[in-house]
Amino acid sequence: MKSNTTTNALRHRATRLARLAGTGLFTALLAFSSTSMVAATPAMAADGSEAALGTTLASKAARAEQLTQSLADLHAQYRAAPAHQQPARLDELATAIAERKALLADLIKNDPASALRLALSPSVRAGMPAQVRNALEQHVDVAGELEVFYEEYPNKKARLVHYLRTPQGQRISLHFKTQPPGLLTGTQVRAKGVQLDSSMALESGETSLTLAAKGGATGGSNGGTPAPGPSATGEHRTLVVLVNFQDNPIQPYTPDFAKSVLTTTNDYFLENSHQQMWLNADVAGWFTIANSSSVCDTNAIGTQAQAAASAAGYNLSAYTHLVYAFPQIACGWWGLSSVGGSPSNTWITGELKIGVTAHELGHAIGLFHSHSNDCGADTLGATCTTYEYGDQFDMMGSSSTGHYNAFQKERLGWLNTSSTAPITTVTSDGVFTLEPYAASGTGPKALKIPKGIDPLTGQQAWYYVEFRQAVGFDSVLAGNTNVLNGVLIHTATSSNGNSANLLDMTPNSGTSLYLDWKDPALVVGGTFTDPASGVSITSDVVSATQAVVTVRFGSGGSTSSALLSATGSTSQTTYTRGQTVYLTANVNAGGVPVAGATVSFTVTKANGSQVKGSATTGSDGKALYQFQLKKPDPVGTYQTGMVAAFNGQSATTAVSFNVQ
Repeated sequence: MKSNTTTNALRHRATRLARLAGTGLFTALLAFSSTSMVAATPAMAADGSEAALGTTLASKAARAEQLTQSLADLHAQYRAAPAHQQPARLDELATAIAERKALLADLIKNDPASALRLALSPSVRAGMPAQVRNALEQHVDVAGELEVFYEEYPNKKARLVHYLRTPQGQRISLHFKTQPPGLLTGTQVRAKGVQLDSSMALESGETSLTLAAKGGATGGSNGGTPAPGPSATGEHRTLVVLVNFQDNPIQPYTPDFAKSVLTTTNDYFLENSHQQMWLNADVAGWFTIANSSSVCDTNAIGTQAQAAASAAGYNLSAYTHLVYAFPQIACGWWGLSSVGGSPSNTWITGELKIGVTAHELGHAIGLFHSHSNDCGADTLGATCTTYEYGDQFDMMGSSSTGHYNAFQKERLGWLNTSSTAPITTVTSDGVFTLEPYAASGTGPKALKIPKGIDPLTGQQAWYYVEFRQAVGFDSVLAGNTNVLNGVLIHTATSSNGNSANLLDMTPNSGTSLYLDWKDPALVVGGTFTDPASGVSITSDVVSATQAVVTVRFGSGGSTSSALLSATGSTSQTTYTRGQTVYLTANVNAGGVPVAGATVSFTVTKANGSQVKGSATTGSDGKALYQFQLKKPDPVGTYQTGMVAAFNGQSATTAVSFNVQ
């Protein structure tokens, strides 16, 4: 039985609430636990840092664990109590659950790993009294549409936030234990995790958030609808709505100035895309809206801005991107944008300039940030730090006007298509030539070299090599002798848009982090070697018009050291007619599971007839195919051939099973 001061205070307060409301003790406790008791979460402060908490997350997790362990005893006491004592015992159980709920709600948002560790199993939750069950978390599998947003702060900090909007009208905030997936707004997904009220904790983006068939009940790697890729070709009609507020109706710049910024932004997109994409921008306003400048309510700002523009005669459905620009208010961030979306939605507060518009609209067309990977004294290492805006030469990093890197442009369809300049994919030893990255020529703009399989995602990782000169919007590089006399090298992973990392070929060269990343290029005469794969990249020659690079794959001279392989298995060795046969293919490269491999299954029955199907591997490298045996099927031995295909490689395997 709980008798500590905190618990008693909570009980007394809840009882008072119940008496005042006249709605019963349990209703008051549940409402109390989801509102009054919730401590402040470490949302971003005005400078983008985490707000101070009264207690640490570690202490909250420890207290939540104590309460979780106490629930079994409290529940047992309630069940064993005589009928006249059960209300008091239920009161104690409800009080502990209410305190635990407040702590768990905070942990889901700020420490998902602890929340997942402490979550009750479905059977334990189901066994709890009905009066308190709704205050307990539950394991869910929910389908809906993904919403992804970046909040950008002036001090180069950012928050990437995810929501799931369900067909039933719920909007659930998603919080990942590990790196979230690089999926875009509008992707139909299934989310598997632990939900409490409108928040959910997920194990990881690869295993807990899977593609789902739109409107259907199936999903995952074998039944999903592919994620919508970035759409960044042709005309993109863009409406910029200028709004201010009734309590502060200032106009910090003119509509003509806003139009000039969007004209420059259009020039940036035209040059970056090799004329593949352009903006057709309109500017509406200024409009004074009812929202207060002391409140950061992005939904209200967007809704009121749209209403004002519609009233002024603008057809919002005609636009690909909606941008709401307004004076600095209480939000703290500089810009906020959906990542993708149809239409996309972008909010810009304060100064309006290309460094904001081209960056935020980069998110709007589907790009994530361009990072740097800092491994201290080494270019690669076991202990590294990823800096969110670390690529100082890319608009999606911290550059003021630099071109998007080659991985970003490839995702957008601006490089390596039939109508754009090529990226040379290197699979064997050789000497390769690059032309200036931002120039208008049609020669190779980058090299793409296999790095190996990313152990975290099971996807193919790549090196991208670029030759940058002070041309066009890349003129921001003028004066940087390191970059102009070498090549930049990034890493990125297939199917993960949020994986672009600049590498430092001269680690620890600067007296500060900022200066250390001013000279990351591999200059003429330098060689970088990946100690794991044996791939080496040498910068041979650099002039104003070309760079010559040598690539070698170690002793093998090719990528064959990471050949695809596959093994197969069945759920059992013998079946009877009417049963379902579960066939599994395990696909890996170099011992690492491969995600996204296509596996073709051919089942040859005992009488020689065949049934064929296919499936795609998940992050664990496994593809599952289900084969239903029918009563007329013959008895005997069945053979199953499996053919896995990934990135131009293939692997085969076979299994057999008996039917009796």
